[in-house]
Amino acid sequence: MSDEETDFVLQGFPQHSEDQDLRARQPVEILATQFVEELRSGKQPSVASYARRYPLHAVTIRESFPVLALLEQSRIHTEAAAFRTNMPEKFPFKKLGRCELLCEIGRGGMGVVFQAREVDSGHVVAVKLLPWRVSVVPEWQKRFEEEARTTAKLRHRNIVPVFRFGQEHGFCYFVMQFVNGIGLDVIIRRLREVDGVMYQDEIERMESAQPAGFVSSVAMSAIRPDVDLDRIEEPKRKKLSRTSWKSFTQIAIQTAQALRHAHKEGILHNDIKPGNVLLDGGGRVWITDFGLSQPMNSSGNQTSRLMGTLRYMAPERLLGSHDARSDIYSLGITLYELLTLQPAFAAGNEDDMMSQVLDQTPVPPRQIQKLIPNGLETIVMNCISANPMHRYPSGDALLGDLLKFSNDQKIVSLRPSKLSTFMSKMKGDEKSPRLRDFFDE
Repeated sequence: MSDEETDFVLQGFPQHSEDQDLRARQPVEILATQFVEELRSGKQPSVASYARRYPLHAVTIRESFPVLALLEQSRIHTEAAAFRTNMPEKFPFKKLGRCELLCEIGRGGMGVVFQAREVDSGHVVAVKLLPWRVSVVPEWQKRFEEEARTTAKLRHRNIVPVFRFGQEHGFCYFVMQFVNGIGLDVIIRRLREVDGVMYQDEIERMESAQPAGFVSSVAMSAIRPDVDLDRIEEPKRKKLSRTSWKSFTQIAIQTAQALRHAHKEGILHNDIKPGNVLLDGGGRVWITDFGLSQPMNSSGNQTSRLMGTLRYMAPERLLGSHDARSDIYSLGITLYELLTLQPAFAAGNEDDMMSQVLDQTPVPPRQIQKLIPNGLETIVMNCISANPMHRYPSGDALLGDLLKFSNDQKIVSLRPSKLSTFMSKMKGDEKSPRLRDFFDE
């Protein structure tokens, strides 16, 4: 018996009269469930595509599906935080492969880093360990090993190299170069306190705070039999002040060079932030922690696409999309913080931070520090536009402008001018600046 024969209508469900309308008229609740299931299965469902396929629900889809993606993002962050909270304090071994573990020097989102000594050569290295047995977190093992393989492919003077990886005692680990340096986050914090920071002084300050067993830069040279101690040169003592614009530019240039190399190798970093940009005593930049990296031509899985540090994450990544411009955005937000000594976004909780990243544009840096050169501000704003179309399209383009600025050449804004915006309004073809309106179109 049909609905037409009984005049019975299911409340809340759209009715149809033609077979070809069935798909367009599916209840939006079913579509929402399908969208979330695709996210969790590692696909990259397009909000715009859903809106086109189901026109009767297009307005609701464009308004609500980005929120569903954000809720999924929040769930993943909560689960990751629970894992980090349950990291073991100590491990039942002192040796992994050919490496003798000296002391723990740091913990990240999915790894513990040790300073270690290679038994056969005496070289000091860094060992990153997945802090749970692989039998407990098999899905994390796959990601951890992928990080090692990904980084091992990259050979660049500004990227911390990975030498090898393995598994022992039921734990995964990989061995990488030990960089005697300090994070840009520490430099930023120190510049807030004092208007003059020596790289080498800060490195030595960090060394003095390390746990027992840490091998200092001097001791590292002494234990290497292939090093002539009489020929060791004291590193040039580089200094930064709050207005070291050209030095800040050199840091950005080196970081952009590293990203350009990674992108040309088909790899996104996905977690560029001050803490992952190291400076050694001579001012050389080292990019580290490719734990969230993935091939540019791969959708990856939803966890890797949505994890990262919210404060530095490109808005489109919150909705499950990314490309080279996402890394450029994160570098721009990092440079913003270095220039202004203030975070681009400041929020007390994760929900507010996500809202700010999606809905707000950071104030131009010169409104915070008027001494920042115009060209450097333009470069930052070209990096951090919410609309990826208004950012540098590649690391090459960003690097070109950074080199122009270092040579005192003019930098041009990539954002639409007020005149072009006005003309678009007159023609009636201006698009809304909201991210959801150009996401995956």
